[in-house]
Amino acid sequence: MKNLIILLSFLSIFSCKKAQENVSKPSFSQEISIDKNWNGDKLISDLNFVSSINPTCKLKTTFFNRSEKQIEEDDAKCTLSKIKFNYEKLNSINKKNIIGKLASNIELFIKNNIPKSNNADLSYQTTLYIEKNKTITDSIVIYQSFNFSEALTVKTKYYYLDKNEIYLLDIVEDESGVNVEKWEHYKINSSGKISSVQQKSFSKDNNITKTNIDFWKGKYHFEASNRDEVKTIFNIIINSLEDISMDITEEGTTNKYSKLKAEEINYQKIKIKYNDSSDEMGVIYIEKSDDNYFISGNPIYFINPGNNEMPLQKIK
Repeated sequence: MKNLIILLSFLSIFSCKKAQENVSKPSFSQEISIDKNWNGDKLISDLNFVSSINPTCKLKTTFFNRSEKQIEEDDAKCTLSKIKFNYEKLNSINKKNIIGKLASNIELFIKNNIPKSNNADLSYQTTLYIEKNKTITDSIVIYQSFNFSEALTVKTKYYYLDKNEIYLLDIVEDESGVNVEKWEHYKINSSGKISSVQQKSFSKDNNITKTNIDFWKGKYHFEASNRDEVKTIFNIIINSLEDISMDITEEGTTNKYSKLKAEEINYQKIKIKYNDSSDEMGVIYIEKSDDNYFISGNPIYFINPGNNEMPLQKIK
């Protein structure tokens, strides 16, 4: 019994000493401070919120056929409208901007940089840098806004910073509404390095890769006449997004194009460049909305100005 009392006393003293040591040495999380003016919107960290975007932000009618009342109703229904952080203010950052610390020797700053070529008409990009002992240890792009005016498409990356946690959300907005591409969760460790915690690709989760093959494959036909009654005809065969052929008849002359490839704008819209020498006059876009297909682009617009997109018949 005496030995047990001595052992308990020893353990008690050891535990107190251990507790005092823990109190005297602050943890990693206790030293973190993030400027709330730059930490983004908390909703980005909520996977349930992210999962609600596609069902609530898809348009029931084509973008240009909506009334003002319908636009207001669509905006109110879309859960993306709940985001209150003004991400556009990042566009005006013109220098290194310190936004917080993870420890006395680990500092966070953001800075705008030029994105790699993406053919966007307007491009903005912000990168988060981790600096330990005045040396950059890691970085990650946390915000992007790419505006493709010809395709009527905007690609955006949103972020949220919570202590040493980073959440990223990639979305695409076009005439069909808003679609989520992916969601990512990262963590910054005490060495100033970024590691992945979780990633969710919505295209894979919804079997969109398989669906693309199914609903793009086929034969398509479009024809229209301009004001001078000159007819233009597009006959398109899509075997896959890597194997496309196209016959275009203008003023009685047919030009044939083969071995074309499509670029996915999102899972319901593709871009096909059939003539490199014609710049944007050699590019068309095909979009699927429910069971309907539409064709757009400068070649279509100049046939009948005022129509940004026109119905495309899928024959087979």
